[in-house]
Amino acid sequence: MKEINVVELRKKFGEVLDEVRYKKEPLIIKKNGRQIVVLMDIALFRASQENFQEEAFIEEYSDERVQEFIREDKIDPLVATRLRKTS
Repeated sequence: MKEINVVELRKKFGEVLDEVRYKKEPLIIKKNGRQIVVLMDIALFRASQENFQEEAFIEEYSDERVQEFIREDKIDPLVATRLRKTS
């Protein structure tokens, strides 16, 4: 992933925005040699947020479903014990 220093970003802000927007590649912004933020196209950002929310939902649902199976004793007692230890 490309990086740019804050000073250089200030000088070429318009060009950098166009590059990030049209190439659809995130850009890491550095200040004093440290990475501080990422600049990315809005469509790419929204897509990453949707993926994040889907993954969070799947994990939540999986935990709920495991607990439901444990309550209903539909899983092997040994597996249930292991799951209780990790939950």
